[in-house]
Amino acid sequence: MIEVRHASFRRTANRNGRFCGEVEVTTNDARTPVVLAYFTASQDNDYDMVDILANDADTEIDWYDNNMHQAFASRSEWFETDEMKTDWGERESFKEQVLAFGSVREDLARELLD
Repeated sequence: MIEVRHASFRRTANRNGRFCGEVEVTTNDARTPVVLAYFTASQDNDYDMVDILANDADTEIDWYDNNMHQAFASRSEWFETDEMKTDWGERESFKEQVLAFGSVREDLARELLD
């Protein structure tokens, strides 16, 4: 199970035509310790996690923060079962860990709901 060790709101961003809040998340995953989670406001006054990306670029070669290239890869496989279906319980648990960390939920409310 992927656990959140730290999370902080970074900025608002446009992901595939959707206005999102970008949250940097440090996890317990040794292969991908830092990811970017993207949230949109949902109709039930909560947030939907619409994407999770990890920077797979080699920092020795690609030392700048450039999210316009293919080095950023989805980490949706974290929540897939052996049958290649989404484990919604695991995904929801991760989402709630992120939202509950520090002021993330409040920061998203300020930036996405105003």
